Amino acid sequence: MKKLFILVVVLLLSLGGYIVAGPYITVSAIQSGIAENNPEKLERYIDFIELRKNIKAQLIAKMEESDRESEKNIFSSLMSGIKAKLVESMVESLITPKGLANLVEGRNAVKSLTADDPTPKQNEAEEKENIFKDARFTYDSVDSFSIWVPTEGNEEIRFVLQRQGISWKLVNLILNQNVN
Repeated sequence: MKKLFILVVVLLLSLGGYIVAGPYITVSAIQSGIAENNPEKLERYIDFIELRKNIKAQLIAKMEESDRESEKNIFSSLMSGIKAKLVESMVESLITPKGLANLVEGRNAVKSLTADDPTPKQNEAEEKENIFKDARFTYDSVDSFSIWVPTEGNEEIRFVLQRQGISWKLVNLILNQNVN
């Protein structure tokens, strides 16, 4: 009876430890998936469909906000449809392993993708292994975990993980968080 009790306690402690360490395990797996440029590994830890949907919604909301602040004219309504399609195609092309690596490193993903230097950096593998080195980590709730990555400016990008069962997945990027 005593052995059974000890076994149950050990199993519960192990499960609790795994649940607490889960986001850090996921962050490590995402980091190694980006470093290895392994899309299959990233798909296990990143919900690309939900991530793209959330980023599109953020960008469209920002554009609508800027449209409300600017003068309305006949071309505004025509342009809003074009802008939505542009956002969709931009998000589809940027939310890739390379685009995520650039965001995690705090670099401008668009500038990195359009850089004139076609040759990869010699130390690119080292950089990809240290992509979360300046990040800070916080539990938002029992089911939500955030990774705050500083950018080149005085802002941060917030990577949001959500618990799905006992595993965690990246589901949102909140762009342009001002650092106080």
